Amino acid sequence: MQFDSYIYALFLPIVFILYWTLRKHLKWQNFMLLVASYIFYGWWDWRFLGLIALTSASTFLTGLAIKPGHSKQSKTWVALNIFFNIGILATFKYFNFFRDSLADMLRLLGVNPDMPTLYIILPVGISFYTLQAISYTLDLYRGKVEHTRDIVAFFVYIAFFPQLVAGPIERAGNLLPQFLKEKHFDYHNAVIGMRQILWGLVKKIVIADNLAGYVENIFYNPLQVAPTSLIMATLIFAIQIYADFSGYSDIAIGSARLMNIRLLPNFRFPFFSRSIKELWQRWHISLMTWFREYLYFPLGGSRCSKWRQCLNIIIVFTISGLWHGAKWNYVLWGMLSGLLLLPYVFLPKKKAATSHATWKDLHKCLLTFFIFSVSLFIFRSPNLSHLNECLTVLFTGNYLTIPMGISALYYIVPFMIVEWIGRKQEFPIMNLPKPAIVRWAIYWGLLLIIAFYGASANIQYIYFQF
Repeated sequence: MQFDSYIYALFLPIVFILYWTLRKHLKWQNFMLLVASYIFYGWWDWRFLGLIALTSASTFLTGLAIKPGHSKQSKTWVALNIFFNIGILATFKYFNFFRDSLADMLRLLGVNPDMPTLYIILPVGISFYTLQAISYTLDLYRGKVEHTRDIVAFFVYIAFFPQLVAGPIERAGNLLPQFLKEKHFDYHNAVIGMRQILWGLVKKIVIADNLAGYVENIFYNPLQVAPTSLIMATLIFAIQIYADFSGYSDIAIGSARLMNIRLLPNFRFPFFSRSIKELWQRWHISLMTWFREYLYFPLGGSRCSKWRQCLNIIIVFTISGLWHGAKWNYVLWGMLSGLLLLPYVFLPKKKAATSHATWKDLHKCLLTFFIFSVSLFIFRSPNLSHLNECLTVLFTGNYLTIPMGISALYYIVPFMIVEWIGRKQEFPIMNLPKPAIVRWAIYWGLLLIIAFYGASANIQYIYFQF
């Protein structure tokens, strides 16, 4: 079920009431969360419940087999579990991609292979909960967490419904212990959670879903539009994907807050970054920290020559691109994103900047936003042939035309102003003025904006496809 659906508006209060009714019975509380999470996930396709249960069970049993210390036996169990989980992910997400790529390569050599095709549906959220399962195994092996014998709590850790299908990608050290101790209702935290849910809904329904129409109309047939329109669509898409994905994250974190469970932050106003390097420290934080800790550091990180550091960055971002989807345009986007970071390896290190951009930094923020948006040009193209059409228009089209999509600024400008004003908080409406009449005016105002300006189409979250 989607966060912006009527069924979730009914589902969440029921879970909330049951959860706090069982507050003195931790095991039953966790069991209720597990059932709720499986109902939430099975709402899309109940057949994939067995898949997430298999991932959970195999990782749980592996955790029991891993002993303290880097013994050969423990290393074997870790390797087997990683291979098993990556194997499931590769089968469902990448089998046909690698099959088609190999077939194309063989055709270039004059061979016409007859290779099998798997007609399978990509399970929602598999890329997210697979990384979460692997991180538990690796952290256990490294001694950063202790294994748990509470199988229900562990299954909830893998399948916790707010962050199950699109993150944030959690770590066992943060989330699992929260299911192993009794919690007390925190009214203030619950209020903040409701505000975060409300702001997430505004981002998704009002901003992202309305901007989706502008982007689709222009990218649908790029050969029929001017290059200025393609550039405009790319800039709009950057706002769309941010509002869509960070909106999901806000609703996920807010929903967990209602149960006094804290999830890791996923976005910190990335478009107010003063450099590409800073942007990647603020964008999809849970994924980038996962790749940094479990791939970049093991490769050597920055504790090596600068040229090797460059190679490590390219490897990490290329794999990150492939993680996003089984298409070559995602791989190219990942490589380009890595290349844009290479200059920072050779530039002299500066003192850490202040945590928040100021008006004096606005030109840096705009330049960073433009560069990042242009890189998303590759990300947004559905395939390489479509990307080729877009590039043809950019290099041969007439730039002396007024771009389509200008009216999208009607949604973008007020949204970015509110984000800028609230950039020093976790989310813009986290802390509101004390007079109750002001707070409730803001609540009702945002609800009316959703009602009158929300897109009529129930558009799926972009990251559900990953």
